[in-house]
Amino acid sequence: MNPKTKSGPIIFFIALALLIIGCSPKTDDESKFTGDLFAENIRSTDARTAEEERLGFKLPPGFEIQLFASEPDIDKPINMTFDAKGRMWVTQSFEYPFPSPVGAKSTDRLTILEDTDHDGKADKFIQVTDTLNIPIGIIPVTDGAIAFSVPNVYKFSDSNADGKPEQLSKMFGPFGFQDTHGMVSNFIRGYDGWVYVCHGFTNLSTIAGSDGDSIKLASGNTFRFRLDGSRVEQMTFGQVNPFGLAYDENGYIYSTDSHSSPLYQLIRGGDYPHFGKLEIMAFGPDMKSLENEGTALCGIAYYGDTKFPKEFQGNLFIGDALLSRVHRYTWANTGSSPIGKSETDFIKSADPWFHPVNIKLGPDGALYVADFYNAIIGHYEVPLGHPKRDKQRGRIWRITYKGQHNDVKDLTTSTTDELLNALDADNITHRMAATDQLTDRIGEPAIDYLNAVIDDHEASPSPRKYIHSLWALHRLNGLDEVKLKQSIEHSSPLVRLHALRVLRESNLPKAAFQSSIQNALKDTDAHVQRAATELMINFKDINCIESILAVLKSTQSNDSHLIYTGRLILRNLLRDNALMKQVGSKQWNEQDAGFIAGTLVDVDSPDAAVFLANYVSQFQIPKDKTQLAYQQIIRFIPEAQLNSVIQKTKTKKTDIDLSALSLRGIVDGYAQRGSKPNNKEIETWGVEIAEGLLKKYPMDFKPATEDVTALQSYAFQLAGDFKAKSVEPMAASFLEKSTNTDLKTAALRSLLKMATDNRSIELAGKILMSDTTPMDFRKRVASTLGEAPGTISNNILKGVVKAPADLEAVVATALASSIEGKEIVFEQVRNGSFMARTLSDPRVEEKILFNISPQQQKTYNELIANVEPINADRQTLIDARLKGFKAFKASGIQLDSGSTIFSNNCGVCHRKIVLSGIGPQLHGIGKRGSDALAEKIIDPNRNISEAFRNYTITMKDGKVLTGLFRREQGAMMVFGDLNGKEFSIPKKDIAKQTPSRYTIMPDHFGTTLSQQEFNLLLTYLLTW
Repeated sequence: MNPKTKSGPIIFFIALALLIIGCSPKTDDESKFTGDLFAENIRSTDARTAEEERLGFKLPPGFEIQLFASEPDIDKPINMTFDAKGRMWVTQSFEYPFPSPVGAKSTDRLTILEDTDHDGKADKFIQVTDTLNIPIGIIPVTDGAIAFSVPNVYKFSDSNADGKPEQLSKMFGPFGFQDTHGMVSNFIRGYDGWVYVCHGFTNLSTIAGSDGDSIKLASGNTFRFRLDGSRVEQMTFGQVNPFGLAYDENGYIYSTDSHSSPLYQLIRGGDYPHFGKLEIMAFGPDMKSLENEGTALCGIAYYGDTKFPKEFQGNLFIGDALLSRVHRYTWANTGSSPIGKSETDFIKSADPWFHPVNIKLGPDGALYVADFYNAIIGHYEVPLGHPKRDKQRGRIWRITYKGQHNDVKDLTTSTTDELLNALDADNITHRMAATDQLTDRIGEPAIDYLNAVIDDHEASPSPRKYIHSLWALHRLNGLDEVKLKQSIEHSSPLVRLHALRVLRESNLPKAAFQSSIQNALKDTDAHVQRAATELMINFKDINCIESILAVLKSTQSNDSHLIYTGRLILRNLLRDNALMKQVGSKQWNEQDAGFIAGTLVDVDSPDAAVFLANYVSQFQIPKDKTQLAYQQIIRFIPEAQLNSVIQKTKTKKTDIDLSALSLRGIVDGYAQRGSKPNNKEIETWGVEIAEGLLKKYPMDFKPATEDVTALQSYAFQLAGDFKAKSVEPMAASFLEKSTNTDLKTAALRSLLKMATDNRSIELAGKILMSDTTPMDFRKRVASTLGEAPGTISNNILKGVVKAPADLEAVVATALASSIEGKEIVFEQVRNGSFMARTLSDPRVEEKILFNISPQQQKTYNELIANVEPINADRQTLIDARLKGFKAFKASGIQLDSGSTIFSNNCGVCHRKIVLSGIGPQLHGIGKRGSDALAEKIIDPNRNISEAFRNYTITMKDGKVLTGLFRREQGAMMVFGDLNGKEFSIPKKDIAKQTPSRYTIMPDHFGTTLSQQEFNLLLTYLLTW
């Protein structure tokens, strides 16, 4: 053969291999995958073809990525899953982010994708429907599919399995869809046959199964439902916006959340962090904290197969739609608790349009990534109607290792024996599908076969085949007590674990298994112990309580998941009033009583309050739970015991800090009870604590931590509330000499409350009018005067003329709270003392328009007639500031200055990592880029998240307040104010609560921050 002729095919196959494998750039230059282009909320690059995008991927050596499907066959993929034929089902949304009005025609699609020639690329597309409304969650079933489409979960019935449903019926709903970037999504079928689901950010939903039992879902949660729609149950409470679920061989379910933690192994019934959510007993533990992840984590996949190298098996993979990459995590157990670890990112892309929003393990052993290919991924970061939101392109990528894959089998035609063999397959997706086929298609005739697997002691089925058979028997009601007991005592820890999980779901009488469960509590395997602990919820007696206490005492402190599970079950048991009475009548040692008391801060009953009161009178509850404990005691304890609690607490020898926390809890407890303390001793005690705190923490106390500042501020609050004239000199001293604006404001407010004449108001006026007073404090003084409107306050505020724009806006807002004040504002504008522009400031405008008279409305319209739209001015200012910033070069010292500017202007509401601030925590905010940050700083009301919208609260006495809604607590509603502080209002005193058009974030940074300060702040935030 001619050498030239012979080399042709070789070159062709080499080229073909390079084309398939060559998904990484030829250089290891990491700058291709990071930098400014990936921080833009609106990507400035152009769209690439699917092949151009593929060539820009970087994966670990040996991994190959190929295009499975793309436009025009699909458009914008969101969720995907696989059916028993091995086909992929994909929801797509052209409509996103705007849902069609309910009842109107929608154009979003549900498509089945099939690779008929097994070349790794879909070649057959069945359009199930193209009339959906932002569909997200999808799960195929034997006679069709179940999917979410605004506003309901629907069943698509397809009796002849041609992919074209003949009937559509509502299963659950309506669900809230106020916020379309977090809705009902990521359906997965569990071992138990239930469907597990994410419920998204901000939305509120009340849904019920056909049994009529309803659940209420508020923002981030997870729940589950039966395939027949008969029942729905809440699984977890909290997470900000969970978007992704996956299970492993042990039966644990994993979740990801952008704003609290990238990795959770969910504990049923667990409470997890959320904006405005108060930690009571405790939040459920996570697997790892946020590190370098972005704030748009989407989809999670567990690699349960052997086609990837060993070090990648059992890994978790999460899409990061903001950073255009897929993260990879390994983990190891400490007892029963998984500890996650970030590994080198699995997929990096040189194309900023790459937005992985869902990841799934296919039955072929490949990982599939849904790519919501777009110049924009942000929801509130960019106007929802921005014209650059792509409506056409979407890709799905398939990743294998050196081309290794399983042959995909159609399980819908498999015999019972073939399905039983599939229960031992390496691929978890395939095993779960086989289990579903046995229960859903084969049904009752499969019971004898499944029993044969369990009973085959000679062949000794593998643990995984055993557990799937066990679950299938349970789902078919074919599992008897004897077999389940044998399984609980099996030699394999995996079988014991799943057997206990089956028992939790089973209708078999739990009492028959009590001794088996007690033995399992002492199992050598921590996962088995944890499953047994969960089962203790079924035994409402003292022995059960003692067993849980024994688990808590014997568990290592680093096994956070077992400890949390034990405390959770203990709390839930103690919510049973009869059992709580028994617990309250028994004598406990200090350690056991401490475990019990630690859960009772979240048990709403008189007996729990009595137990807690007795405990705190003898022992010390942890400092961070002291206020909560007393709050709970006072809220629920019988009326006759209130005075006794106060007396014992007042005379208890303890640190002044704990006394302050105790008193605060007592006062809050009364408020949540819907009453006020009428005990004169409270007033005397409050004055003593105010004096004691300021004696312990004088103005020059070091270090001046947040906790110290909070105690000093509380001292002034007490002094004001109880007219503590003895504190007046200290308050005056803080007001004059302190450098802390919060403390100066607290001291001033205290003096105003203590005043019996007008001297304090006049003093406030002098501070306000002085040009030497720092601007931030002048604004605080003006706002404080506005809290008590009257002739004197109004006259003082009226004297502020020709002031800087931000101060003028605060003064106008303070005045506009009353009818008389509105007239003063109009007068100031007419005579040139206020700028007409001030009337367009969001907070001024809102206060002016609230309860405005027709004549005042006419005046207002005349005064703003020639004012240019504020957004146009803001955009001009943003452009100018960004131009200045791009020419700015920061040094290390200047970064420290940026930190100070952040602390002074933003730190009262925001934190970097924790969710404790009034506003969202800002982890990863630097990845949003300078343009997006500039917009948020200078024009915060352009795109508002519903979770951070302000409310106007009208009190029955006519007083008008504004604040960010945080939560309800008993008879109180809790809001956050402009200074980052929470305040409570009795529900009975609220006449009306109206959502604002504005966020709580200050709107004046465009005028209060100089170009240099803006540069320093932006530089600092970009380091996050």
